[in-house]
Amino acid sequence: MRQNVDNIIRDFINHERQHMAMEERVVFPAALDALRPEDWADIALRLADRYDPFYQAGFDEKFNKLRRNILKMEEETEAERPA
Repeated sequence: MRQNVDNIIRDFINHERQHMAMEERVVFPAALDALRPEDWADIALRLADRYDPFYQAGFDEKFNKLRRNILKMEEETEAERPA
C-alpha cells in the first residue's frame, strides 16, 4: 500500500512539474504579450479581494494536525508489516 501511495504522490508531483513548465513556456509568455497595463491592474485588483485559505485563522494548526495524522498512519502501517 505504501508503494502505491508513494507512486501516486510521485506521479502527481511529476504532473504538476510538467504543468508548471508548460505555463512558464507557453501561458505566461502569451499573457505578457497579450495583456496591457490596464489588464494587469484589473487582475491585481481582483486578486486583492480574493479569499485565500492559507491565511485563514487556524490554518497552521489544521495543517500540522493533518501532518501528524499522516505520520501516525505511516508509523502504524510500518508496524503492521512483517519483518
